Amino acid sequence: MTYVVESGLGRAFWSLPDGRQTTVTIVRPRELVGATVSLGYSPWLFMQFITESAVVALDTEVLRTLVATDLEVSAAVSLDLAMRIRDAYRLIAVRSLGNIRERVAYDLLDRAAQSQLVVGRLEVTATQADLADSIGSSREVMSRALRDLRGEGIVETAPGLIRVLEPERLAAIVRAFVI
Repeated sequence: MTYVVESGLGRAFWSLPDGRQTTVTIVRPRELVGATVSLGYSPWLFMQFITESAVVALDTEVLRTLVATDLEVSAAVSLDLAMRIRDAYRLIAVRSLGNIRERVAYDLLDRAAQSQLVVGRLEVTATQADLADSIGSSREVMSRALRDLRGEGIVETAPGLIRVLEPERLAAIVRAFVI
């Protein structure tokens, strides 16, 4: 499928037969999903909408014809694909070079989105030590970052559980990372 996100927040991810997943990109309003399909390549991606979302489905065959014959449409699809590459570089950079807040935000959003597929809620079942190990930091530093997110109303916590209350704000922390 090919569509444009009108509102909401989505997650494109790869999934392996053993159940492991990795987020490829976070999809935001006014972004195209399925651009590679318009070029004749089926992506090996799944989509999950994290928040209430509205999308406009595009006729893939009509889009393919327009990409092949209309320079403006071709340029728009090329721009979208370039943005996806930039987003992939950004996620690699966040995971390896981002500050603690950025790495925590990405990790929580990724884990919560995976949990939403299973339990229907944006929550993370993990200890602070688990999260610290995941982002390559100490539990104490992780605890401070989590406390700040809780103070801002982005998450709420209970022993061994973190609920994401404001996924858009969490995604904005990651998106703010500039490479």
